[in-house]
Amino acid sequence: METVGVGDLVQAAGHAGPWTVLEVRHGMALLEHADGRRLSRRTTTLTVVRKAEPGARPAPVAGDTSTGDVPTLFD
Repeated sequence: METVGVGDLVQAAGHAGPWTVLEVRHGMALLEHADGRRLSRRTTTLTVVRKAEPGARPAPVAGDTSTGDVPTLFD
């Protein structure tokens, strides 16, 4: 099984995808679809479609002006 990481494109069982991994914490991944919907799923239920490029950062969310210091879905 391939490890899920930030920036990876994944398929979540039962959900049209792919989804971009925004955050991984405690075995859970925060995912975002291209249309802006967000979803959290256990990393063990995800299939990696494409690994992120080393050192790449996920694309910013439309309208998001945060610096990354704001609480996330997991906080």
